[in-house]
Amino acid sequence: MSSLFKFCVIASLAIACLIIIVAAYKTKRFFSCVFLSALQGIIAIFAVNAAGLVTDISLPLNGYTIISSIIGGTPAVIGLLILETVF
Repeated sequence: MSSLFKFCVIASLAIACLIIIVAAYKTKRFFSCVFLSALQGIIAIFAVNAAGLVTDISLPLNGYTIISSIIGGTPAVIGLLILETVF
């Protein structure tokens, strides 16, 4: 991968994390929002892998996919699934 592409991916992930943190802070229930978002991400990634038995599309369970699903929640899992099907 080129260094510009890596920089763009890292920058977009950092911006997404910042948006999630700001949105959770504004709700005045920071920890419950972060916890529920992480829980939804973990459940979504395991649901995709469970459905992969039928659809033959699954996501690898490694550090990067688990961390992105914890930080980004369900939208990150959807993004990973789109990337998996496209590439």
